[in-house]
Amino acid sequence: MANEKIKLLVVASESVPFAKVGGLADVVGALGKELFNKGMDVRIVIPEYTCVQDYIKENQISILNSHEISIPLESGTAKGKVDEINYDGVTYYLIDNPHYFKRDGIYIDSKTKNDYSDSLERFTFFCKSALEAAKIFDFRPDIVQSNDWQTSLVPVYLKTVYKVDPFYKSIKSILLIHNLSYQGIFPVEQFTITGLDWKYFTVNGLEYYGHLNLMKGGIVFSDTVVTVSETYAREIQTAEYGNGLEGITKNKAAQNKLLGIVNGVNYQEWNPQIDIYLKQKYNLNYQLSSFENKKKIKELFLKEHGIVAPNMRKPLIGMISRLVDQKGFDLLFEIIDGLLKDGIYFTLLGTGKYEYETRLKAIKEKYPEQALVFIGFDIPLSHHIEAASDIFLLPSRYEPCGLNQLYSMKYGSVPVVRNTGGLADTVKDGKTGFIFNDYSPEELLITLKKAVELYENSHEKWLKMVETGMNENWSWDRAAQKYLDLYKTLKDS
Repeated sequence: MANEKIKLLVVASESVPFAKVGGLADVVGALGKELFNKGMDVRIVIPEYTCVQDYIKENQISILNSHEISIPLESGTAKGKVDEINYDGVTYYLIDNPHYFKRDGIYIDSKTKNDYSDSLERFTFFCKSALEAAKIFDFRPDIVQSNDWQTSLVPVYLKTVYKVDPFYKSIKSILLIHNLSYQGIFPVEQFTITGLDWKYFTVNGLEYYGHLNLMKGGIVFSDTVVTVSETYAREIQTAEYGNGLEGITKNKAAQNKLLGIVNGVNYQEWNPQIDIYLKQKYNLNYQLSSFENKKKIKELFLKEHGIVAPNMRKPLIGMISRLVDQKGFDLLFEIIDGLLKDGIYFTLLGTGKYEYETRLKAIKEKYPEQALVFIGFDIPLSHHIEAASDIFLLPSRYEPCGLNQLYSMKYGSVPVVRNTGGLADTVKDGKTGFIFNDYSPEELLITLKKAVELYENSHEKWLKMVETGMNENWSWDRAAQKYLDLYKTLKDS
């Protein structure tokens, strides 16, 4: 079967370069482009947030077609429109409704710092609109791929509300889970907003301990579930990582309808040889001037941010992370004093939990000659931290995939990671990085000291590990081929 015969509709709440909160956006944009390059007919549907409209205006992207839509909701008929654009060869359908999407934040109210109170209604409207958009533009996909809880109603609707319409008959559905911890749980009183019959509010449907759970519905009703790493696909079948859904994920796996595919890296963006944010480029040629460039980046980074006379024999440990419980900050805070007192340098970029932001600022104030902490989101700075760091730290409690360990290997920054999820699938202990098993500050410290010891005392072995990591290939081409194989199997089933 020829690749071009496979038609894929990707439904997501964010996609680069238009709207991004997390890794979901990177996956949607990069995977869509790679599948397009492989000859598939890919269309991506996202909400037309204010930031999306701003990006279109700033980059003078033409709206090719626009159609009005009317979506029946519990509160009445919601009107909007679907705008069609082409970006880098890929067709995007943008769902526009000012009431739902013309807001400062994508998911969070900037004033209250909480989820929008009408989140269920917003994404009910979006999911129905995405399916309607396909019909409006006469694009009948073979497969619809939804992403996380925000679009988990899509596979539910395909098997319920839309199954009576011949246009949607025999369309297969995939739910791609980027993080099972966020499930879209709402009070039972809001179930009617979905427009679904109450017969689907059962323990075998969308009911979850008396609440509505959208992620659960997506898992139950989709034809196949994909997670963003093989280990995470196994982990979510356990009580420790299943977040209360391990029963249905285990059942999905028993039907051979659950698998993991590790995310890819866009090496046009994350490559120290061509990185647009780095003045000094470098590559694998570590015997000549290239290695000196990485050292220059580190020295300049430390000096520019106030460390006037850095000891270059000491490693710089880097972190770029959302400041949330998942990411292992409780372990870091237990050991950071000892590391910094030993003269090691530490830098972090991130934003999130107020408590973590406050504690990290305090560390910076306590160790101004050792610690550089940046609270916020800064793309150029993230590239500089990857390039400047000798060691990159990801001590996550769980990590569905993780991308920074992949960036780090390419940038010659040796990752120290916990043995979980995508970190376990991508880092080779003792060859491309260091892995610790138990989620404890003691084991993290032992593993970090092992990395520091190698850096400071075994130059040739260190360079060998750096070189091995830089030679790893985690491109989207590899990941996209696995998706393509899945689509072919699903289409023919």
